[in-house]
Amino acid sequence: MVDLPPPPSDAPVATPSRKRSRKPWIVGIAALVVAGIAAFALTRGGGGDAGGAESSPTAPAAPNAPTNLRASAGAFEVRLSWQPGSGEGSATDGYEIIRNGVTVERAKADATSWVDGDVVPHEIYAYQVIAVSADDLRRGASVRATTKSAPAGTAPLAGMFNVKLHPTSHSGFSSFHDKDSTAGWRFVAQCKEPPCDTQVRDFNIKGFSATLRQTVGTYDGSVSTTGLVHCGSASVSATFTIEIHVSRAEAINDAWKVTKFTGTMSQYSPAQFGCVSSSARFDVTGTLQGT
Repeated sequence: MVDLPPPPSDAPVATPSRKRSRKPWIVGIAALVVAGIAAFALTRGGGGDAGGAESSPTAPAAPNAPTNLRASAGAFEVRLSWQPGSGEGSATDGYEIIRNGVTVERAKADATSWVDGDVVPHEIYAYQVIAVSADDLRRGASVRATTKSAPAGTAPLAGMFNVKLHPTSHSGFSSFHDKDSTAGWRFVAQCKEPPCDTQVRDFNIKGFSATLRQTVGTYDGSVSTTGLVHCGSASVSATFTIEIHVSRAEAINDAWKVTKFTGTMSQYSPAQFGCVSSSARFDVTGTLQGT
């Protein structure tokens, strides 16, 4: 073996190479990331600095519902009364009044009562009185009312009626149809707010039209016409006098109407064209079509 000469005293001594660990470097990067996130959170107000915090806007409150809502009902009107609600709700800008699910009135903010004059007897009505704010927020109360009954004579006599005519007596006729017969009578009230006088027309007889005077549920009047009574081949003049009494009224589609009447109709023809005078009398019953 050949001996190598020793290295010079000032030469560096070689040491075994050692693989450097990367863990301290990785941990250092993670620490920087965490520190950055913390600094970012502080700049966004996530720390304890109250001056950097942002508050959400508060939603407006609904108005206070009306209190002590009451309903007082007659036959043809319902009176509602209430008191303004109290509390921390927003100011009331007005009231919406709803009857049976349909808005019927918008009252002012200072209103405390309202009268419904568009009702009919013996019906049930459901009301809501709703406080409405300027932001259209709502809160309300509800009540029910039953209207009182009313005499049948308070209803208007109007519409198309099926009429049954039953003969009870006759004289002066050489031949007379003594069987029951039917007719169609149309009644038209002669005022905007019945009951009042009404006009009657026979749906099938031209010229059969009369104005009937109304007196507390009783109607009477007369009409003169030709074509219903004959003397041989000639048509003679005949006067028909009608008197009818309202016997029943009902609420039909939120309207108070006569639905049935009874009465009499008499006919008289003077002597004409060589024929003697004639007369007849009928019992009359009328029923509103569709009832």
